[in-house]
Amino acid sequence: MTTQGKRKTRIYFLKTKDEVFCRFKEFKALVENLTGKKIQVLHSDNGGEYVDKDFTDFCTIEGIRREWTTPYNPEQNGVAKRKNRTIVEVARAMMYDHDMPKFLWAEACNTIVYVQKRTTHQALGKITPEKVFIGKMPEVSDFRIFGSLAYCLIPEEKRKKLDQIAEKGYLVGYSENAKAYKIYLPGSKKVVVRRDVKIMEDRAFRKSREMPSEEQSREEPLVKPLQPTGVKNSSSD
Repeated sequence: MTTQGKRKTRIYFLKTKDEVFCRFKEFKALVENLTGKKIQVLHSDNGGEYVDKDFTDFCTIEGIRREWTTPYNPEQNGVAKRKNRTIVEVARAMMYDHDMPKFLWAEACNTIVYVQKRTTHQALGKITPEKVFIGKMPEVSDFRIFGSLAYCLIPEEKRKKLDQIAEKGYLVGYSENAKAYKIYLPGSKKVVVRRDVKIMEDRAFRKSREMPSEEQSREEPLVKPLQPTGVKNSSSD
């Protein structure tokens, strides 16, 4: 969901479209609590999840004016469509760049939205959506390269005297509820939230810079055709 004027985005991952109404109520409560302002207009397409009677009745009671796009005219919902396309394209590039497994796509999308909210936007006069939304400059000192190798400290409570004190993982995001990173542990195939982390960002940066271009990556044939030699045939008298 994206606020039209402030370009602030909050992403939700749904198992079914039936969850849209519930997620919108969560979004509404969060936005109004943070800003002290009420949502006045909801712009969406004509999907069944948006024209549901319970959803429509809720907006009527809350005084939210509904605006729907004309059927088969997705360009009328251009801001949301472009945002969704950008998130997917950037997530694909980030995961390919560092050979991350595809099941981490949601973490990549979350990371993109987290960073976009804290970087300047041309439509806002080069101000960040987070600044416009809550009136405070966002903290960006924690930004690191997605997919960077990371070593996170294992708490003393979870290890024995001779156990290793750190475990290897990869940075896949940032916690929204704590000053911590989200680390993917390939050994257990889990994503954990850790604060004490050493991130090897230089290695990830070098890997991105050293990736071959499209022309360089074209494979040469394993067996090259024989080239003609300059030897002339001799003739006998």
